[in-house]
Amino acid sequence: MPPVPRVVRIRAAAHSSEGFDRIVFDVEGRLPGYEIRYVPVVVADGSGKRLAMPGRRYLQVVLRPAQGHDDEGEHALTGRHDLGFPMLKGYVVAGDFEGVLTIALGLDDVVGYRVGELPGHIYIDVAA
Repeated sequence: MPPVPRVVRIRAAAHSSEGFDRIVFDVEGRLPGYEIRYVPVVVADGSGKRLAMPGRRYLQVVLRPAQGHDDEGEHALTGRHDLGFPMLKGYVVAGDFEGVLTIALGLDDVVGYRVGELPGHIYIDVAA
């Protein structure tokens, strides 16, 4: 069985002159599949506990199969990250268990977004 793709880093930037904010998932290995949708609240995978989020609207990203830790269990991705960009206010790692990595983006409002892939990267641009 091939190794599970690992997200080793998350980067984000505001591109105000181009009209969007971008978040990038740097992936080691093949790119995982993903599902992206707006959710009314963000909960921690497993516990179901509601998570404190930056922003007022939430875009949930589920990467499968994927993980944010190495084979020894060391996590590269954890917790809440406040960004304060025009639309992308921050993100939270909501779960990393059994090949499912869940990351929620906190946005200022419900806006359009686009998803793209490059070798070793998945990116999401949200209209700003």
